[in-house]
Amino acid sequence: MRSIICFIGVFLCLRTTASDSSEICELKDVPGNSNDWIVLQEMSLGCWTDFTSQDGKEVHILKLLSSPEKQTMLELFLTAANPSVVIISSGSAQTILLHDNPTVNIYVTNGSSINVFLPVGGRPQTHVAPFADSDSEVLEWAAETFGGVTSFTTARDPMTITFTGMKGAQQPSTCDLQPETPADKQFIDLKLTPPSDELKSCYTKNSGEPLHVINIPDGVKIRNVSLHVPSKSKVVLRGPAGTEWTIDDTKDIQLLANNRIILNGLSLPPRRTISDDPREIRQNVLLYYNSTSITSYSEIRLNMSHIQLWIRDSTSSSVSAEVEHTTPAPSSSPVPLQMQLFSSPDYRLPLDPSSKVQSDKRVYAEISSESYGEFSLSIQVSSCWVRSMPVVRKMPFKEEACYIEDCPKRLSFSFEMLQDLPSSSWDLECAVKLCYDSKKFCTSETQVKRSLQVKPYISNQNPCFEFGLSAVLGIAFGGFLIGVLLTGALWFIKIRTGHAVALGMRSTAAELSGKLNSKRVNLFLSTHPLLLSCRIPFAFYDRLTR
Repeated sequence: MRSIICFIGVFLCLRTTASDSSEICELKDVPGNSNDWIVLQEMSLGCWTDFTSQDGKEVHILKLLSSPEKQTMLELFLTAANPSVVIISSGSAQTILLHDNPTVNIYVTNGSSINVFLPVGGRPQTHVAPFADSDSEVLEWAAETFGGVTSFTTARDPMTITFTGMKGAQQPSTCDLQPETPADKQFIDLKLTPPSDELKSCYTKNSGEPLHVINIPDGVKIRNVSLHVPSKSKVVLRGPAGTEWTIDDTKDIQLLANNRIILNGLSLPPRRTISDDPREIRQNVLLYYNSTSITSYSEIRLNMSHIQLWIRDSTSSSVSAEVEHTTPAPSSSPVPLQMQLFSSPDYRLPLDPSSKVQSDKRVYAEISSESYGEFSLSIQVSSCWVRSMPVVRKMPFKEEACYIEDCPKRLSFSFEMLQDLPSSSWDLECAVKLCYDSKKFCTSETQVKRSLQVKPYISNQNPCFEFGLSAVLGIAFGGFLIGVLLTGALWFIKIRTGHAVALGMRSTAAELSGKLNSKRVNLFLSTHPLLLSCRIPFAFYDRLTR
């Protein structure tokens, strides 16, 4: 007994030691903030338009940010730039080597410690712009002075800034500041000082579903994270209070977070408290997902208000240029919803899109969305309609009951209103919202659509029955029975009335008997006009009356 107690004690000690391990996996620096499974990009406020002033000049604003330990000389290339006005502001001392262009006018905001030199020596001519406390004040002054702003660019620790002279695509006329990456503007090429020790990550092989953990330690200034994750992944998001995660390209993922999440435009409040201690993170993750290992663990220490982050599929190769140059548009992706049609209320057999539905039959629809781990979302349907250009009809619907767990939205429709319309191909559309926490948080309305074929119901106008083999045999047997009964009745009358003694009497009796049988047959047919109208042969009646 004592040995058993000692064994249990040693086992519990080993288990406690293992659980106290602070290492999820061995963290390593990610050079350039990019490797085969994770990509980190800083995002700064900026904008660009297609504005050109009345004298044919573009107006560009450059906001320079520099870290004290990374101060270097900036080379500014304007030789290929279009005729422009370039306004430069900086909150710290900055030295600029300018490759000049006579068609470009340089403005430096008052109060900025910026020294501008030419490669051949000397200083170029610059103009003074008024001091501004904020980016919006600089934008306002430039718009009032020159009539508008072509671009606003924020550059942190830049090494070179090159104006390429390229023309952008059609853009808005007003320059509204939005988070963007350095690659968003093709007419400005930015080379920034490579970051150091701002992203640490590690990756392990996981036989089950990928499980990724992203941790922003307390004290880091990141507040807005745009996140891209692979499909069918489990993701844990942990950040300081006030951090907001934006996820637009959701593809069957499960989420666990201690911060607010913007999921396809739907704001989901924080539900858990998780410290930045890796031991607590590991404990929460493995317990919540009932897993034994974590696929990747990343710590981000980039002090920028906005960043963009990709977690890549383990089967993917190196980071592609397409990923590096993609900036998500907030709330641009549709809500991940789908509609499936069924022909019966048991919702077992989906309706084939190529099959045609009779207008008098009821069609059953099921609208479903993806699941997101601890966030349970409900589906609200406000209205539905059918469309076949140019015809649009509002479609009434009935909500059907559902008793299964995580049940989708179930509706049913009747297409009788389409009975007399010539079109057979229709699009069934519904306006849908995704809601969380009893309709307190809902997305904006989006449309979910499904195509179907509808054929009009044509009732049978012919009152005659369509006789099959069994019906013909039944009628024949019925006629046989009627003949037997009539023959028996005549035989009974003959017996009761006796034998005729003369030929004339016999003929008269036969004639009376035939007339009596004819009257009975006619009476039977008159009471059955359906049989008479269908012209069913009753030749055997004639034989009975002869």
